[in-house]
Amino acid sequence: MESTGRLYLCQRCRLQVIICRRCDRGQIYCSDACSKAARCEALRSSGRRYQQSLKGRLKHAERAHRYRQRKNKVTHQGSPAPPPAALLVPESRALAPSGEPAEAPVVEGLRCHFCGRTCSVFVRLGFLRQRGDGPSVQQPPPWRA
Repeated sequence: MESTGRLYLCQRCRLQVIICRRCDRGQIYCSDACSKAARCEALRSSGRRYQQSLKGRLKHAERAHRYRQRKNKVTHQGSPAPPPAALLVPESRALAPSGEPAEAPVVEGLRCHFCGRTCSVFVRLGFLRQRGDGPSVQQPPPWRA
């Protein structure tokens, strides 16, 4: 039997993703690359907000002063080495016998974006509820209270 899947949009690139029940761990990004890029953007934004605050400005000035006292060096790395002068190989496309590009094969059903398993055509738009979402302590029946 096919497992159910969850349909969501990647929070960074807005790609539509289907994830099977087995792989679903509450992901909001389509891949590790999107996750890492979003984390990098969040860190950069946080640092920018800190640098604009009074405390951040004072700390930055103090750190720059200590650095200038120590040595007078450039803090950034140098330019990267130029790439070798090589030609790129053009992409090859499969051509049908008529000379037109071949059509992609039609895949039956929906597949998990992460593991490739077939999912049911009935997809969820939200998370599955966890068992035990109710009160953690059992309430006595009203007739025993």
